[in-house]
Amino acid sequence: MFVLDLIPAPTLRDVADILFLTFVTYQLYVWFRETRALRVLIGLLVLGAIYSLAKMWGFFLTTRVFQVLWQVLLILLLILFQSEIRQVLEKVSPLRFLRTRKRSFHGAFVKSLIRTVFELADEKTGALIVLVRNDNPDEFIHSGHTIMALPESSLIKTIFSRHTPAHDGAIILSQDYITQMGCVLPLSEKKGIPEHYGTRHRAALGISEKTDAVCIVVSEERSEVSTVTAGEIKTWEEPEHLAKQLKDWLGITESPSVKPKEYLKLAFVKNWGAKLGALAMVSVAWLILASQQEVKIDMIAQVKHVNIPAELILGPHSAKSVSLTLSGSRNSIKALKAQGVGVYVDLERLSSGAHQIMLSAKNIDLPLGISVNNVRPKSIRINLEPLKKKVR
Repeated sequence: MFVLDLIPAPTLRDVADILFLTFVTYQLYVWFRETRALRVLIGLLVLGAIYSLAKMWGFFLTTRVFQVLWQVLLILLLILFQSEIRQVLEKVSPLRFLRTRKRSFHGAFVKSLIRTVFELADEKTGALIVLVRNDNPDEFIHSGHTIMALPESSLIKTIFSRHTPAHDGAIILSQDYITQMGCVLPLSEKKGIPEHYGTRHRAALGISEKTDAVCIVVSEERSEVSTVTAGEIKTWEEPEHLAKQLKDWLGITESPSVKPKEYLKLAFVKNWGAKLGALAMVSVAWLILASQQEVKIDMIAQVKHVNIPAELILGPHSAKSVSLTLSGSRNSIKALKAQGVGVYVDLERLSSGAHQIMLSAKNIDLPLGISVNNVRPKSIRINLEPLKKKVR
């Protein structure tokens, strides 16, 4: 029971804090899952847990070593994961949500493009087409040739013909034009990608992880058409279904609105295992850190008069209590309530009459780890009167 009593009870503010950090933790997991960055984040969490335990148990040397290591690790992480960090910062930027979708692509273009890619699949001709939306992919594109041409079916087939030098690269479509061809895209570092997906699929995954582009991949081995968005691959068999989805992605048609009830249900049910894991991890971290959190408390303490001279007694109007402001760890403060606090005033050298005694932390008996922030009043009045002897 004593251990349970020391477990801090979360306030409404603590609950909001836990839920917010759970959301942040889950989003970081979604953005970094199946990448090398996720493994590093897990390693950092383990090191952070070891550091917290060492600090809580008072391991001075271990704590000091970790404090030095954190500074070195921070610099290394900024160097090794600068692209991932930039990607996260771009995703949380408020300016990203203020932008509107570009609606440069039109329905006729989509219909022509879909017909072309399915014809390429029937001809067993591989292709990789990147449709630019809001994010500019130029910084992630290597090599390639800059052109400015209408995306006609014959031109696209010519570019991806086996006899064309640029057929292994990707073409970039932006605002109804082919702007680049023969481009080399960054390959995805995801783990667990099926082996039958080749370089084109990995390149499409790579660019979709770094931008909001829509990629269309035609597999020459399996004669299938796939799309890649936000790191997710989907294969299409019906041109009509792909055309409808592509129009939605490009902002040509509006997506059906999701009802608030369905949205809330999806928010809790989708990936519930990862969400529960994030909540559990944040809750454990809160329990560890909350017990060490410094808190303040105001309390009334009784004045305890000690060493009263034998011939004197405590007179009326003497101070009986004072107000204290104490600080310490949450657990120490919680345990302190049951013990009570005494303010001791030594009257040994006082004579009969009224006295004004200044109070300080020396007058207050406190457990280790608790400190006095304020005493009110700063001085108290003590009245001592002669002891009246009974007359026989």
